[in-house]
Amino acid sequence: MAKTLIWFLFHFYLLGFISPQRLDLKYTNYTKICKGELIKTLSDLKTLDGCVVVVGSVEIFIEKVNKDSFPNVTFWDLREITEYLIIYRVRGLKSVGQLFPNLTRIRGIKLLNNFALIVYDNSHLLEIGLYSLLKIDRGGVTMWALPQACFVETIDWKALAPKARHVISPLEKPSDSVTCRIPCTCSRNPSLNHCWNNIKCQLFPDGPEADKCNEQCLGCRKTNKNACFVCRHYTYKGTCVSKCPPDSILLPDSQYCITEEECHELDRWVFNNTCVAHCPVDYKLNNKTTPTTCVPCTHCGITCGDLKIHSLSSIQSAERCVYINGSLTIHLRTTPGAVNELRKYLRQIEVVSHYVAVESSDITALDFLPSLRLIKGEKLKDGKYSVDVNHNNNLQTLFIANVTKNLQIMNGTARFDQNPILCMSKIDEIKNLVPVKPNNVDVPVGSNGYRGACKEVSFHFDITPSNESSVLIKFSPVSNHSIHYSALYVRLPPGVQTSVVPETCSEFEWHATDVPTVFDNNYGLVQLNALQPASSYALCIEIYDPDPENQLLVRSNIFNFTTPVGIPEPPFIVELVASASDVVVMRWVDHKNYVLHIDYYELDVALIDTYSRKSASVDYCHYREDWFDVDYTRHALVRRPPPEYTKSCESMCGILSSVTPGALVEEYFNVCDDVNFVCDNQESTISSNSSFGNYVRTLTLLNISSPRNDFQVGGLAPYSDYKFRLRACSRGHCSRSAKGVVRTFLLKNADIPSIVYLHANQFGHIFVRWNAPNVTNGPILSYFVEVLPRININNLMPQSWCVSAEERRIFVQSVIVSNYLVRVCVKTLASSKSCSEWSKIVAVTESKTILLWIGVTCGILIYIASCVVGWFKRRMSYRSDVVPLVDSSSSSRVESEPPALMLSDFVPFHTIPLD
Repeated sequence: MAKTLIWFLFHFYLLGFISPQRLDLKYTNYTKICKGELIKTLSDLKTLDGCVVVVGSVEIFIEKVNKDSFPNVTFWDLREITEYLIIYRVRGLKSVGQLFPNLTRIRGIKLLNNFALIVYDNSHLLEIGLYSLLKIDRGGVTMWALPQACFVETIDWKALAPKARHVISPLEKPSDSVTCRIPCTCSRNPSLNHCWNNIKCQLFPDGPEADKCNEQCLGCRKTNKNACFVCRHYTYKGTCVSKCPPDSILLPDSQYCITEEECHELDRWVFNNTCVAHCPVDYKLNNKTTPTTCVPCTHCGITCGDLKIHSLSSIQSAERCVYINGSLTIHLRTTPGAVNELRKYLRQIEVVSHYVAVESSDITALDFLPSLRLIKGEKLKDGKYSVDVNHNNNLQTLFIANVTKNLQIMNGTARFDQNPILCMSKIDEIKNLVPVKPNNVDVPVGSNGYRGACKEVSFHFDITPSNESSVLIKFSPVSNHSIHYSALYVRLPPGVQTSVVPETCSEFEWHATDVPTVFDNNYGLVQLNALQPASSYALCIEIYDPDPENQLLVRSNIFNFTTPVGIPEPPFIVELVASASDVVVMRWVDHKNYVLHIDYYELDVALIDTYSRKSASVDYCHYREDWFDVDYTRHALVRRPPPEYTKSCESMCGILSSVTPGALVEEYFNVCDDVNFVCDNQESTISSNSSFGNYVRTLTLLNISSPRNDFQVGGLAPYSDYKFRLRACSRGHCSRSAKGVVRTFLLKNADIPSIVYLHANQFGHIFVRWNAPNVTNGPILSYFVEVLPRININNLMPQSWCVSAEERRIFVQSVIVSNYLVRVCVKTLASSKSCSEWSKIVAVTESKTILLWIGVTCGILIYIASCVVGWFKRRMSYRSDVVPLVDSSSSSRVESEPPALMLSDFVPFHTIPLD
């Protein structure tokens, strides 16, 4: 009965383990989708009962309630909000997590200003407590006016909502607060010590700190990697999938695959197999037919009123605007991601009926209005201006060339003031478009472009690389040799436009170097050193004339050049993961400078056979057995690349292995994870491929074509340590090796020896001979022979004898019984005891007469052997009489050399186990 129960539980667990990645919901229907709500009373809270996803925002504003009467209400099912969550002046609420303990994701499709999570002015709140929250896709966080809230500063808000602004109130905790004095103890590493309270630690969706879930999951149960909190990609009937099945339609807000009936329940309709709330641009709603759908239309753009762009949410409000019946005003301070949002949501605007104003904004161009074709000027700014651009410190260009060429301005004039790097040449392009030409009040002299070096001269550059980090610049200067020259240059990160000028607000920095005033054959020469290999640079020459009458400050045209590749930097191994007992998967990333230049990779693999080398000097019968403790980090090496390397994957990473790889963080290339491994900084070469049995011992110079960032090596020995060395190569030059060590998984049903001969007699003498296992998990360390006498005693422990790994036979003395059970066990790296089946042996009765003759025979043989030894000894004594007393070679022997025969040769030799 017990065996049947265990077998049933095993199969039940196995079926659960290999089941599809289902949402871990236990309470109600896993597909209930609700619309966003404004909750003003306690009764309004009931609208969230059973909701798994809220399509829209959740706004809770319950001020008219007794502070001690807030109910103990919990919405266990809610996992996802597609827009934003705001908790504002909710009296009596002590923890947001009390309401939403399983809220995992806030998508931020629409924001309140720039924020997706706002907890504001809640005087009784003791903690945020959203301990299941893993990701805020878009928008920032505001935590303000929370006088009693603790653990607000112990959350890594940047990891939760990256690339967004976070406004966190300063600590205002009362002195008598006991809770706030309880420290956060989630990690000994201060950089990873993040918690929601003194019990719950912060969870991470990616990186070494994350729980290793199925790749379809965003968060999962620790006991089941397939039980997802929410799905990373798409959700279909509570199951996480990589794409929607054909019989479903997509709800884009939450990436749910739903039915047409569920779409209609949300007051939406189906268009292009998608559940939509409005028709796309150039389509209009046709609700006269059944079912409702969108049909194409001409000149059916959406007309909007005044647009005031000052936040991410206001940018998004212009998504469908084509015609603006009013003004377009942009006043946008530093906001992460604002430029991309402008380009996404304002690209449809064609006509503005009043005016366009850009004021005190941290933008560099007006290229986010590529469709603008008409400014009517029906109502003017300050009664005068149809275009007003002022106090923009980083603005350097205006509209794209196609807009400037075709733009019509029907009324008014333009104002440009306090735009320090906007050159007058750009302003003149707009001045020619307005009906009323601006005067010196509209465009004050010297108020634009005074820091932009807007005057430009054309130079011819000749750039000769000296090596991968140095170039020689040769250019033709202007005729006046009394002026000063400086070379300005900057390294351009990938994807950055080269039209930037030195004053541009950016993440990189321009460098300057003086050019000698003595020119060679009317050419200027300047050497640029300490450059980065395989990198693109922008270069220009700045010219300054100190003559007070000229006060000339101009720059040449910007010229681009690329430094040679040279020897590339090594790749960075981010994952070295055992996926089976004989397979290791390796994933890596390249240095950013060399990604485009790598032609191929070289890979070496070598078995680290440390234990076999030690077996001759270590008695493994009495050696410590610490290595049998489960240490999954041996099977999966996961490392975070340093900033100069590209990000390897969204989920760092562990998804190639079924084990938890741990949180190893390493930024070096020569890595060894065990003190027993021999590691050095030398690039020792592997001469050739070699093997032992059916397994790889060494592989050398495996050629992996680029582009590629993963590779799988098979044929490895089970539960063995292998060292991997990877090099990136470009044009025949290879980098230093990136190194890592990993252990393969153990192989089940291995490590089993087989008994080939077994004999026992009536005196308790037992002789056993066996063969080594066909397959072992790592080297054999020792053998154990166990004998169990068959007597009527319960729980009798077997007798055990240990022998070294080189032995294959043993003769032992046991108690005298008629029959025995015998088995042979092996100790390997993976197991302290893997045994053969018990073999039964019956003691053989041997005749005393036979034993007597055997004794007599042995005595005769011993006598003969003694005579022979005596004869040889006498011969040696005789021959020693004729040996010279002085060795003929003594004159040439070095006295410091030991004699050929020493007393220690006859002393027993003992070894000391090596630690």
